[in-house]
Amino acid sequence: MPRARPATGNHEPHGEVCRDRIEEEIIRAYVRLAITSDQANGHRTVTLAQFGGLEVRLTEIPLGDHPLPIPPFWLEVYSHATDSVVDSCGCYEFDEDELGKAVELVFDARSC
Repeated sequence: MPRARPATGNHEPHGEVCRDRIEEEIIRAYVRLAITSDQANGHRTVTLAQFGGLEVRLTEIPLGDHPLPIPPFWLEVYSHATDSVVDSCGCYEFDEDELGKAVELVFDARSC
């Protein structure tokens, strides 16, 4: 007898497991930034994930680079097809709200 499939949507257990995994990967990428060499512009970047032609990157921008108060960490979805950033979000300290937004950004990129 076939088993019933769980309902789809944001409350699906698989979706929550996936979001938890993405959160772990974001935290790992944040830690990897500390041991990553600076680029010529002083920024540090690590690749978090790749989904087909999309690459998710976490970049740390040195605080002294920008006079305006902008987040020092940027999570970007980069399209190799268009050679451009297609979505991004800035984070100051990856508190609960920022981490939630970052997870959604990666989850949405994964779904494309």
